[in-house]
Amino acid sequence: MHQVFTEIGIINQLAEAFLRHLLPKPLTIAQFHVLTHLTRLPGPHKPTELTNAFQVTKGAMTHSLGLLSKNGWVAITPDPIDKRSKQVEITDAGREVFATTIAKLSPYYAEMGAAFPSEELSTLSHTLEKIRIFMDNNRDLEIK
Repeated sequence: MHQVFTEIGIINQLAEAFLRHLLPKPLTIAQFHVLTHLTRLPGPHKPTELTNAFQVTKGAMTHSLGLLSKNGWVAITPDPIDKRSKQVEITDAGREVFATTIAKLSPYYAEMGAAFPSEELSTLSHTLEKIRIFMDNNRDLEIK
């Protein structure tokens, strides 16, 4: 299992280095991940939900959301039920910057996809999804 996580870590480093060059300024990788989350799981979301999902500090998420809001990529509004809390939703501009970035990645994805049999990629994707679900469901697993 250690080798699996070593490979995932290296792939993540290579992918983020590549992505960093494609992102429009001033969008950061952390902010792009938030846009990805908001695109994948439409909101609205409470900032605390996002903090928990990304397992970052409240301050780190507040900072990322503030910059995303400043650039018009998310809207932060009062929660209609609990006026003391906020809710976050991706804006049309956020969807556009996300879609543009994915479009820039598409040729790279296509080239990589052509290098591997589709069945192999499908199996890999399914296995990685199962690992993600296991880890997500066991975030508080105590290692002894």
